[in-house]
Amino acid sequence: MNTVSVADVGHLRSQLRVTSRNAEQAFELAFDLQQSGAPSERVDAAMAQVTRLQESVRSLRERLGEQAGALH
Repeated sequence: MNTVSVADVGHLRSQLRVTSRNAEQAFELAFDLQQSGAPSERVDAAMAQVTRLQESVRSLRERLGEQAGALH
């Protein structure tokens, strides 16, 4: 039985857009912190956030691919 719906795929796409945007903003913040000479702990924390968000984006893309494939 196919339990994947178009709404599920739409929700994943929405999450992907938001998470991608957040990753871009986090990267810009990390870059700005580094360029302004912020303490390395702040830059490292910002980069760790970028890494977490990028991993979430990767995971969402995988799930989106799996669920979109299940609709066909």
